[in-house]
Amino acid sequence: MKIALWSVVGLLATIWTGGAMLAAALTRWSADLIASGGAAELGRTAAQWPAPAWLAPWIDAAWMKSVQQMLLWSTESIGHVLPWLGSAVGWLLPFVWALWGLGVVGLLVLAGVAHLLIGRTRPLQARPA
Repeated sequence: MKIALWSVVGLLATIWTGGAMLAAALTRWSADLIASGGAAELGRTAAQWPAPAWLAPWIDAAWMKSVQQMLLWSTESIGHVLPWLGSAVGWLLPFVWALWGLGVVGLLVLAGVAHLLIGRTRPLQARPA
């Protein structure tokens, strides 16, 4: 039972670490994109995309156009703030890894408590037939 517990803990820790690595990579990528001004250009480009024809039965064309106009307006409104915001996003990377560390410590504490509780249980006795 203890081997199964620690196997599950190892699997969960691996998944948690992979998620933290992905979050760190996405944070780094988004900070670089914002700092370079590419986010504003990406917003302008997305506002110009035509809606796909297969989407027409589910989404009204007028609504899609209003969403694109709102995206364009918001991109232009915060365009001058984006380079500063890109440098401020740099503190998120240590935050991601601190959150990872707290998660792993919490997982290990829970696993340790479960390990102790498993050790205190008595094996089931076979019933006489």
